Amino acid sequence: MQQIFAVHLLNDYSGSPMVFKQALQTLQENGHRVHLFTATAATGGCLSQLPNVTLHNLPYKRFNNRLLTLLSYLFVQAYLFFVLLARLQKTDMVYVNTLLPAGAALAGRLRGCNVVYHIHEVSISPAALKKLLTAVAEFTADRVIFVSDYVRRSYAFVRPLTCVVYNALSPDFEQTARQTNVLNFTHPFTVLMLCSLKAYKGVYEFVECARQLPHIRFMLVLNAGAADAEAFKHNSQAPPNCHIYPVQTNTHVFYKQAHVVVNFSRQQEWVETFGLTILEGMAYGLPAIVPPVGGVCELVKPGENGYCLNSADTNAVTDALKELSGNLQWYLTMSGKSRLMSRNFGIHTFGRQLTGVFESLKSRANQIPPVE
Repeated sequence: MQQIFAVHLLNDYSGSPMVFKQALQTLQENGHRVHLFTATAATGGCLSQLPNVTLHNLPYKRFNNRLLTLLSYLFVQAYLFFVLLARLQKTDMVYVNTLLPAGAALAGRLRGCNVVYHIHEVSISPAALKKLLTAVAEFTADRVIFVSDYVRRSYAFVRPLTCVVYNALSPDFEQTARQTNVLNFTHPFTVLMLCSLKAYKGVYEFVECARQLPHIRFMLVLNAGAADAEAFKHNSQAPPNCHIYPVQTNTHVFYKQAHVVVNFSRQQEWVETFGLTILEGMAYGLPAIVPPVGGVCELVKPGENGYCLNSADTNAVTDALKELSGNLQWYLTMSGKSRLMSRNFGIHTFGRQLTGVFESLKSRANQIPPVE
């Protein structure tokens, strides 16, 4: 049984640890023994209770102060490097999620292990840190997995072989969504967004749209604690039709009530690399409104299953929502195409492609061609 030492810095309910959870479950089902190194956010995380995965807690914490967060990050890189350097055998694999766990990748390289990166992000600040982390990945990685073609095109790796493995819906989520075949029209027309409590995620634009469309209900589910969600509701002066919720462990109840799922990330500040919440909404038959740049565009065909719009253009966004809420036939057509699109991103396709990457590393003579 081959051991995989998997590393993800902060375990919460955001997209990258959710995808990592699916990947680790797939690898475990294929006979690998998994050790997971991660720190868990105060609000919990989806990596906390993986059966038969040996969990190792990392001494990492994010602070409101950027300098303290940087110091915590540097410390945990040193911690990972020395802990893994002492534990790794040449036959082990190191699997790092995002560019951030550079210390683990360096330890793997020095111990002669195969190193696999799973890259979700293109936005890392400061720019000098991104340049350094990219250089570490170039030096250490044997394979690099990208979550979308957009992310792949954002890098220029030479040494490691690269491929795109699109994120997938979990089997449980997909099954629950498929059981909900009828859209819920007992609720008022509802727009749903799930995201982190960051200004660049478009949370203020979401509130502004709600203010301009008082006849439509807006639900904002934040990856934040109850106190922070309540503070944002107060500070943004959210109107009565804008309902704001803290982090949720069960999001099905929100998708079941919604009619449209949106991502309002500010394209000048944050480019979405995939958009798992958009895919989840599509599984429920929800048309989507997403930014016109980034990997999330690979899920949406404008005019068929949604719109690609800049959230800064509030008029365009509200016009799209008026069109969807005011034309039932148009809405139902888009809804059906959203469901069909979601079926292209099943767990079996994800598992087959991910397994292929790791299988190719059993012999360094085997090679997978880079994605063109």
